[in-house]
Amino acid sequence: MYLIELDRWNIKQGLPSKPYTNADYIRADANIQGINNAIQYASANGFTKIVLPRGQYAICYPREIKMVSGITFDLNGSILKVIYDSDRKSPFDTRTTSDYYSFKGNSILFENVTNSHLVGGTIIGCRDDRSFQNSAEVRMEHTYGVVFQRSTRFSSIKNCIVRDYMGDNITFTSSAVREVAVFNASLNTLNYLTGQVSPSTNTLVTDFINIPIGAEFSSFQIAGFGYTRLTALNSKEVDIFFYRADNSFIGVLKKRKIYTDISIPLGATKIRMLFSKETNATKNLQITLKFGLIPHHNLVEYNEVFNGHRGGITLGGSYNVIQHNVVRDNGKGSNSFLDGKPIFGYTTRYAINQEDSYGDNCVIRNNLIYGSYHGILVGCYSIQIENNHIYDIDAIGINLYSTLYANVKGNTFHNCPNSIGLMTSNFNNSFVNICENNIHGGGLSLNSNNSYTINISDNNFIDVSYIDTGSNNINNIFRNNRIKFDGVSDKPTINVNNIDGCHFESTSEKEITFRVYKQTRCAFNNIKINILTRNGSTMNEKVSIDNCEFNNSYLINHILGTKNREISVTNSRFTDSVIKVGNINTTGSTATTILKNCDLYIKTNNKLFATDANKSRGSIKLYRCNIEISNPNFSHLILNEKPVPFLTLFIKESKFNYIGSSPLKLTYYNSTIPMINFISSNNVFNNILLPAEDPGIFIGYDINNTYKGNVSLQFDSNKYSAILNHNLNTMDPYVMTVTDTSTIIQPSVSIIDKDSIMIKHPENIELIVIVKRL
Repeated sequence: MYLIELDRWNIKQGLPSKPYTNADYIRADANIQGINNAIQYASANGFTKIVLPRGQYAICYPREIKMVSGITFDLNGSILKVIYDSDRKSPFDTRTTSDYYSFKGNSILFENVTNSHLVGGTIIGCRDDRSFQNSAEVRMEHTYGVVFQRSTRFSSIKNCIVRDYMGDNITFTSSAVREVAVFNASLNTLNYLTGQVSPSTNTLVTDFINIPIGAEFSSFQIAGFGYTRLTALNSKEVDIFFYRADNSFIGVLKKRKIYTDISIPLGATKIRMLFSKETNATKNLQITLKFGLIPHHNLVEYNEVFNGHRGGITLGGSYNVIQHNVVRDNGKGSNSFLDGKPIFGYTTRYAINQEDSYGDNCVIRNNLIYGSYHGILVGCYSIQIENNHIYDIDAIGINLYSTLYANVKGNTFHNCPNSIGLMTSNFNNSFVNICENNIHGGGLSLNSNNSYTINISDNNFIDVSYIDTGSNNINNIFRNNRIKFDGVSDKPTINVNNIDGCHFESTSEKEITFRVYKQTRCAFNNIKINILTRNGSTMNEKVSIDNCEFNNSYLINHILGTKNREISVTNSRFTDSVIKVGNINTTGSTATTILKNCDLYIKTNNKLFATDANKSRGSIKLYRCNIEISNPNFSHLILNEKPVPFLTLFIKESKFNYIGSSPLKLTYYNSTIPMINFISSNNVFNNILLPAEDPGIFIGYDINNTYKGNVSLQFDSNKYSAILNHNLNTMDPYVMTVTDTSTIIQPSVSIIDKDSIMIKHPENIELIVIVKRL
C-alpha cells in the first residue's frame, strides 16, 4: 500500500470559497496532476493500492484523474470537489465564447485499464456551484464524474458518493481502443473453403480490412456507427473471413452476432465480412469494428449516486454490472427532491440510462432508485434487471428499447405512473420476460410497440390504474398474476388479449374494465367485471371465459356505443355473483351472455341476473347449468333496472335446487315490462314453487328448434284452407305435426315456401301446430 505524500506531489487539502480566483483553479489543477503522478509512481514501484490522506481536495476541469491498471485508489473517506463558476471564466477555458457555463470536463477516468478500482470517497461535480442565471444553462449536460471508456475491463467503483454532475455522475461509453468504420461492400459472396470472391445477388462482401497492430487486439466486436446502435444490417449475424498478410486464407467464423466478442486467430492481419440477406451494394451499413472491445465486465456497487442534473448512471458496454447502489434524485422531476436548482429541460432525465451506448448482457440489480423523472431507460442486446426497488418516479420506472432479450424480475415498483414501458425493439424475435415483480400503484403500459413477444407472469399488482400489453402479438402471455385493490382508485383497465390463471381481488367492490378476449382459470373476488373488447366500436366481437371462479362479483356485458358483443362462459363457478347485460343509447346492438356447464351458488344474494338498458335487445342464456339457492330471502332471478322491453332469458336443461326446510317461492323477475321472453326448456326445479306463467312472455320450450303455437283458421274463398306464416330459414330440415283439438280428423298440410305453411281442414276449429328440427 502506498500512502500519498501530499507535499512530495504538490497536493493541498482545503476547499476555497466563491468567488474563485485564478489561483484557486491553478491549485485545483495541481492537485489533479499530483494525484496522477502519485498513481503513476505507485504503479511503477509495484504497489497495488494507493491511499489518499483523508481530507477535502479541490479539483477542476478539464484535467482528469486517470486510473491505472492493477491499482486500487482508496480515497480513504476524502472529498474531491469540482470548483466552478457559471459567470466567470476559468483560466483553463481556452474558448473565445462568453458562455462560461458551457465549459465542460470529467473528473475521474478509467480508460483502457484492467483491474483498476476506485473506493471509499466522495466526488462532487460542478452543479453544486452553478448559478443557472442564464436560462440556457439548464440545458447543459456535458460534465461527468467517473467515466469508463475505451476497452476498460474488470474494473470498479465501490463505496463512493458521486454527485452533482451535469450529465451523469457515473458513465460508460461504448468505445474501444481502436475503432474502424466500415463503408464499402460489394454484391459478392466468399468461398468458405478458399476465401475467394465470386458474384452474388443476395450477399454483400467488404474489401480487406486491416487488423490494427497491437498485442491487446486478440478480439473485436461489430457495433453500430455513431448514434446508430444496431447497424443497418438485415441480419445481425455476420460471417468473418481471416487472411494473412499475403492474402492467403486462414478460415472463417460463421454467424457471429453483433456486440459479441469475435476472436482473432494467430497470424491474421486482415478480415473480410460477408453479410447475408443484403442486395444493395450502395447501402450505408452503419458499422464500426471495435478492436480491443468496448468496456466490459466492470462493476459499480455500494455507491450513493445523486443530484445528477440530467441523470445518475449511464450504462454501456457489455457484461457490466450496477448493483447494491442508492441512485436517487437524478434527472429530477416535478415531484422530486427540492434543492433550489432548476430541472433539466428535456424529458430524457433518469436514474440509470443507456442513452447512445450499447452492448450485451447489461446487469442492473439490487439497487434502490428514487426521485427521478424516469427510473431505468436501457437498450442493450440483452438485459438483466433484477431485484431493484424503484419508487417515487415521475414517469416510467423501467423503459426498454432496442433490445433482443430482457429479463425484468423481482423488482418492486411504488408510485411510478408507468412501471414498465417498451419502445421499438429493432430486432426480429425479441423477447421480454416480466416476472415476479411487485407493482404498487401506477400502471403497466406495453402497448406502444408490438415488436416484442412478452411474458408477464407471477407478478403482484396492487392498486394499479391500467395494464396494457398491446394487441397485435397473439403470443403474449399474461399468466399467474395477482391483481389486488386495497385503496382508493378510479376504474382501472386491463387490456390483455389472453389471461390465464390470474387472481383479481378487492377489499371493497371495484369495477374493472376488461378488454380481454380469452380468460382461463381466473378468479375474481369482489370485482365488477365490465367486459369490453379492443375493436368493439367498429365490429362484432366475442369473448370466451373458461374454468373461472367468480365470488361476490358482477359479470357485466354492457353495450354503449359499440357493436354486438357475445360472451361465452363455460365450466365456471359463480358464488353470490350476478350476470348482467345492458344497452344504453345504442340502437341495433345486442349484448349476449351465454353460460354453459356452469355452477351458480346463491348464499347471500337476492338475485342472479340483472339488466341496465334503454335501447335494443339483450339476452342471457344458460345451458346445462346447476343453480343452488340457500338464501331464504332470495327475491327473483332477474332484477331489471329500467322499465324498457329489453331482455330474453333462456334456460335449458339446467337444475335448480333450493337448500331449505320448506320450498322456495320463486319469482322470475321484478317487472314484466323489460321482459321480451322468459324461455324455460327441460329444466328441473327441486324444492321450489314456480310462479304463474305470464302470457306473451313465458315460453316453455326451446324456440331454437321448436315452433309451437295455436292457430284459429280463417276461411278463404274456398272455405277450407288457411296460411300460417313462420320463418323456417334456420329449421330446414324439420318435422311438423298439426293436431286437431276437437276431432280426430287429420288436417292436410303442405308447404307454400320457406316462410309459409298451408293448412287445410274441413272445419273452422283451433289447431295446435308444432314444428321441430330434425
